[in-house]
Amino acid sequence: MKKRLLIIGTVVVVLIVGAVVITFASSPRSDLDTNYTPMAAQQIATAKHNMSSAVVASMKLSLESPAVNVPIDVVIPAIGVKSPLQAVGMTRSHAMSAPEGGAGSSDWSNTFWYRGSAVPGAVGTATIAGHIDDRFGDYAVFGRLSSLVAGNRIYVRNTKSGVSEEFIVTSAHAYTLAQAATRPVLDLIYGTGPPVGQPAQPSVDGLAHLSLVTCAGTWVPSLDTHNERLVVSAVRIR
Repeated sequence: MKKRLLIIGTVVVVLIVGAVVITFASSPRSDLDTNYTPMAAQQIATAKHNMSSAVVASMKLSLESPAVNVPIDVVIPAIGVKSPLQAVGMTRSHAMSAPEGGAGSSDWSNTFWYRGSAVPGAVGTATIAGHIDDRFGDYAVFGRLSSLVAGNRIYVRNTKSGVSEEFIVTSAHAYTLAQAATRPVLDLIYGTGPPVGQPAQPSVDGLAHLSLVTCAGTWVPSLDTHNERLVVSAVRIR
């Protein structure tokens, strides 16, 4: 069975930073693991190191511009992920870009940060996607994302400074393609700004959120994609 990249959904450019509209629907969220201490907004704002300096140049690009490498790694010890990050915009068909090269391409091992979402580690929601499998049907970078559970750690590491920001998984849910385009899930994935054509907005709770997204379920040839999307939510704790 031929398998390809994840297709997150439909995106619409409304402002220069873009608006993201995704065909998901909400299913009830499980209770969050409260055995952690999230960073408050004032702590995040005064942290000595953050990702802003590493991604600021890419954020100046329009969402129609090609993907660019940024000096950041995404590290998820529980599933053996250590992945270079690319800053991406959207495709011509208005989907969040997830570059897909040939069989030997590094695209299958890269992760993709939507540069219309928040900067990873900033107060807001940063959206990072990855492929579930490659052209051979083997696991790609997020092939084991469904194994994550509340309490697992995610690290976003600045490869220039060596400093990492630590996130903890709070929930993971799969959404069918039939559960289409509801604001609760759009806001969960992107925060409240991009789904309505605005820049990334600070989160209401003053925390730095991270959404990891990949395909799930069964490959549907007629749709040229899988029939589910997996969304793993995390919050910054250090």
